[in-house]
Amino acid sequence: MEAIQISASSFAQREGELTMREAELNRRLADVERREQLVQRAEDALASQRERLDAVRTEYEGRRDALVARGRELSTERDRLRDDRAQLVAQTMEVEERERAVASAAAAALVEHPPQAPPAPADPTDDGGDWWAKQLNGVAAAT
Repeated sequence: MEAIQISASSFAQREGELTMREAELNRRLADVERREQLVQRAEDALASQRERLDAVRTEYEGRRDALVARGRELSTERDRLRDDRAQLVAQTMEVEERERAVASAAAAALVEHPPQAPPAPADPTDDGGDWWAKQLNGVAAAT
């Protein structure tokens, strides 16, 4: 019987050890499950951050493309304004040149042909007779 008692006591001891091991394994399993949940949350957070990063990157690229296009538009507009300004300066120079030519021609004409004084009014007494007599209907004033 003693062998059975030893076996029973050994069996109880083994059962106690197994229970402790099972408790330890359950505790470890709970720790592993907690870590798995933490890892899963971290993966979810990382995926969310990646999605936000992709959205920000897409928005950034869209804005960059819009800025590049606007820069091209402004450059084209600036070039057009420069061309317009150059044409305006050229036209102004042409007008000034024409004005100088006209002024020069007028000055040259004055030098070559000085203006003549208007003709003097006709002398009323040159018609052969007394002007006063003609004014009085041909009757000479008796004095």
